[in-house]
Amino acid sequence: MTDVTRKLATWCLAACIAASLAGCAMPSMLSFKGDKVKWDTMTFSASDDVNNNSPVAVDVVFVTDEAMLARIAELPASKWFAGRADLVSTFPKSIGYRSWEFVPGQHLDVPGDTFDRPRVAAAFVFANYAGPGAHRVRIEQFSGRLAVQLDDNTFSISAVK
Repeated sequence: MTDVTRKLATWCLAACIAASLAGCAMPSMLSFKGDKVKWDTMTFSASDDVNNNSPVAVDVVFVTDEAMLARIAELPASKWFAGRADLVSTFPKSIGYRSWEFVPGQHLDVPGDTFDRPRVAAAFVFANYAGPGAHRVRIEQFSGRLAVQLDDNTFSISAVK
Protein backbone atom coordinates (compact mmCIF):
# COMPACT_ATOMS: atom_id res chain seq x y z
CA MET A 1 0.00 0.00 0.00
CA THR A 2 1.47 3.34 -1.04
CA ASP A 3 1.60 6.37 1.23
CA VAL A 4 -1.09 8.17 -0.84
CA THR A 5 -3.39 5.14 -0.71
CA ARG A 6 -2.90 4.84 3.06
CA LYS A 7 -3.80 8.53 3.57
CA LEU A 8 -6.86 8.17 1.34
CA ALA A 9 -8.00 5.09 3.29
CA THR A 10 -7.51 6.95 6.59
CA TRP A 11 -9.56 9.93 5.35
CA CYS A 12 -12.32 7.63 4.09
CA LEU A 13 -12.44 5.81 7.43
CA ALA A 14 -12.58 9.12 9.31
CA ALA A 15 -15.38 10.38 7.04
CA CYS A 16 -17.39 7.18 7.58
CA ILE A 17 -17.00 7.41 11.36
CA ALA A 18 -18.00 11.10 11.36
CA ALA A 19 -21.05 10.37 9.20
CA SER A 20 -22.18 7.53 11.44
CA LEU A 21 -21.72 9.60 14.60
CA ALA A 22 -23.70 12.49 13.13
CA GLY A 23 -26.78 10.28 13.16
CA CYS A 24 -26.43 9.44 16.85
CA ALA A 25 -28.56 11.28 19.34
CA MET A 26 -26.94 13.05 22.24
CA PRO A 27 -27.22 11.05 25.46
CA SER A 28 -30.28 12.19 27.39
CA MET A 29 -28.23 13.24 30.41
CA LEU A 30 -26.32 15.72 28.21
CA SER A 31 -29.28 17.26 26.42
CA PHE A 32 -31.93 19.63 27.73
CA LYS A 33 -35.46 18.79 26.67
CA GLY A 34 -37.18 22.05 27.57
CA ASP A 35 -39.56 24.05 25.44
CA LYS A 36 -38.52 26.83 23.06
CA VAL A 37 -40.35 30.08 23.78
CA LYS A 38 -41.98 31.15 20.48
CA TRP A 39 -44.78 33.51 21.43
CA ASP A 40 -46.10 35.86 18.76
CA THR A 41 -47.26 38.39 21.35
CA MET A 42 -48.13 38.62 25.01
CA THR A 43 -50.88 41.13 25.76
CA PHE A 44 -51.21 42.62 29.23
CA SER A 45 -54.49 44.26 30.23
CA ALA A 46 -54.92 45.87 33.64
CA SER A 47 -58.45 46.44 34.91
CA ASP A 48 -59.50 49.88 36.12
CA ASP A 49 -59.29 48.70 39.73
CA VAL A 50 -56.11 46.63 39.49
CA ASN A 51 -54.21 46.29 42.79
CA ASN A 52 -56.65 48.53 44.68
CA ASN A 53 -56.26 51.24 42.04
CA SER A 54 -52.45 51.21 42.31
CA PRO A 55 -49.61 50.20 39.95
CA VAL A 56 -48.66 46.51 39.97
CA ALA A 57 -45.24 45.11 39.05
CA VAL A 58 -45.32 42.05 36.78
CA ASP A 59 -42.44 39.71 35.88
CA VAL A 60 -42.34 36.99 33.25
CA VAL A 61 -39.80 34.50 34.62
CA PHE A 62 -37.93 31.84 32.63
CA VAL A 63 -36.44 28.82 34.41
CA THR A 64 -33.92 26.83 32.40
CA ASP A 65 -33.14 23.91 34.68
CA GLU A 66 -35.21 21.34 36.53
CA ALA A 67 -33.56 21.86 39.91
CA MET A 68 -34.41 25.57 39.94
CA LEU A 69 -37.93 24.84 38.67
CA ALA A 70 -38.93 23.16 41.94
CA ARG A 71 -37.69 26.17 43.89
CA ILE A 72 -39.39 28.84 41.76
CA ALA A 73 -42.68 26.92 41.48
CA GLU A 74 -43.16 27.21 45.24
CA LEU A 75 -42.42 30.93 45.60
CA PRO A 76 -45.26 33.38 46.19
CA ALA A 77 -44.89 36.65 44.30
CA SER A 78 -43.91 38.58 47.44
CA LYS A 79 -40.85 36.34 47.92
CA TRP A 80 -40.00 36.38 44.21
CA PHE A 81 -39.93 40.18 44.11
CA ALA A 82 -38.01 40.43 47.41
CA GLY A 83 -35.34 37.91 46.37
CA ARG A 84 -35.16 37.98 42.57
CA ALA A 85 -31.94 40.02 42.37
CA ASP A 86 -30.14 37.56 44.64
CA LEU A 87 -31.55 34.53 42.81
CA VAL A 88 -30.57 35.84 39.38
CA SER A 89 -27.08 36.90 40.47
CA THR A 90 -26.51 33.53 42.16
CA PHE A 91 -28.00 31.43 39.33
CA PRO A 92 -27.64 33.55 36.15
CA LYS A 93 -27.85 30.56 33.79
CA SER A 94 -30.90 29.08 35.52
CA ILE A 95 -33.23 32.09 35.70
CA GLY A 96 -34.09 35.05 33.48
CA TYR A 97 -36.94 37.53 33.60
CA ARG A 98 -38.57 40.57 32.02
CA SER A 99 -40.34 43.22 34.12
CA TRP A 100 -43.11 45.76 33.67
CA GLU A 101 -45.27 47.89 35.90
CA PHE A 102 -48.90 48.45 34.98
CA VAL A 103 -51.25 51.19 36.11
CA PRO A 104 -55.03 50.77 36.27
CA GLY A 105 -56.59 50.61 32.81
CA GLN A 106 -53.27 50.11 30.97
CA HIS A 107 -53.00 47.82 27.94
CA LEU A 108 -49.69 46.66 26.42
CA ASP A 109 -48.86 44.31 23.53
CA VAL A 110 -45.36 42.87 23.95
CA PRO A 111 -43.83 41.37 20.78
CA GLY A 112 -42.68 37.76 21.04
CA ASP A 113 -39.05 38.54 20.20
CA THR A 114 -38.86 40.41 23.52
CA PHE A 115 -38.78 36.96 25.12
CA ASP A 116 -35.95 35.50 23.06
CA ARG A 117 -34.82 32.71 25.37
CA PRO A 118 -33.19 29.33 24.97
CA ARG A 119 -35.21 26.27 25.81
CA VAL A 120 -36.87 26.58 29.18
CA ALA A 121 -38.02 24.08 31.79
CA ALA A 122 -40.89 26.43 32.68
CA ALA A 123 -42.12 30.00 32.57
CA PHE A 124 -44.14 31.88 35.18
CA VAL A 125 -45.84 35.22 35.58
CA PHE A 126 -45.56 36.87 38.99
CA ALA A 127 -47.70 39.91 39.88
CA ASN A 128 -46.74 41.95 42.94
CA TYR A 129 -50.21 42.67 44.31
CA ALA A 130 -50.53 44.44 47.67
CA GLY A 131 -52.89 41.78 49.06
CA PRO A 132 -51.98 38.26 50.24
CA GLY A 133 -51.79 35.32 47.86
CA ALA A 134 -49.40 33.39 45.63
CA HIS A 135 -49.99 35.71 42.63
CA ARG A 136 -48.00 33.28 40.50
CA VAL A 137 -49.22 31.48 37.36
CA ARG A 138 -47.26 28.91 35.39
CA ILE A 139 -47.43 29.44 31.63
CA GLU A 140 -48.41 26.23 29.87
CA GLN A 141 -48.22 27.40 26.25
CA PHE A 142 -44.97 28.40 24.52
CA SER A 143 -46.23 29.46 21.10
CA GLY A 144 -48.95 31.64 19.66
CA ARG A 145 -50.51 34.61 21.42
CA LEU A 146 -51.10 34.95 25.16
CA ALA A 147 -53.27 37.36 27.12
CA VAL A 148 -52.54 38.30 30.73
CA GLN A 149 -55.58 39.83 32.43
CA LEU A 150 -54.69 41.74 35.60
CA ASP A 151 -57.77 42.16 37.79
CA ASP A 152 -58.29 43.75 41.20
CA ASN A 153 -56.37 41.17 43.27
CA THR A 154 -55.88 38.24 40.87
CA PHE A 155 -54.74 37.61 37.33
CA SER A 156 -55.13 34.99 34.64
CA ILE A 157 -53.33 33.88 31.49
CA SER A 158 -55.12 32.56 28.43
CA ALA A 159 -54.35 31.63 24.84
CA VAL A 160 -55.70 33.97 22.18
CA LYS A 161 -57.01 32.37 19.01
